[in-house]
Amino acid sequence: VRMVLGAIFAVIGLCALALALTLFSPLFSGQYMKVVGPPLFNTLGVAYLLPALVLVVGWMRIQTIPALLRLGMQGLSGVLIALWAFAIVRHFWQGAAGMPLYKGMSQPELYSYTIALLLIGSALFYQSMARHSAVMRKIGLFVIGAAVAKVFFIDISGLEGLTRVFSLLVLGLSLAGWAWLNKWAQVQDKQVGVK
Repeated sequence: VRMVLGAIFAVIGLCALALALTLFSPLFSGQYMKVVGPPLFNTLGVAYLLPALVLVVGWMRIQTIPALLRLGMQGLSGVLIALWAFAIVRHFWQGAAGMPLYKGMSQPELYSYTIALLLIGSALFYQSMARHSAVMRKIGLFVIGAAVAKVFFIDISGLEGLTRVFSLLVLGLSLAGWAWLNKWAQVQDKQVGVK
């Protein structure tokens, strides 16, 4: 009975999340779905962050969850947290009226996403060294790589002249530093026996 009820509640919850991510998302239907409240403390937290935290508490506290279901809960909570962070940055720069994606993005908003990606990737990389987790280090490097790709393909188009050259120089030096740090972390992990 518990398994059947759990499955029914999970389906209801997933349907509600699917609606919150599509039809009722202020990113797609801002005409009908308005964000209420100031940045960080608004209805986006209730829509995306709260369900993500419930999922995080679930997969952390319930030890009897099957591995595949735990992985799905981790992935879904990560997607919801990422979407919440994206929507918070957009709300900060565009306000409630500018939330729909079809209204475009300003350059400061684009740079904010790059900085957020770099901070998240750096935090994951730091945690991977503290916990000697090769998987977390690879995820951190993937996030940093996504930020670098975004700089090369999107952000750099808004810069001109020497600013563009200087930005590419700093980016190249940063990548060299990250490559060295990754190599150092791999050596440290081998010394403690992490694969």
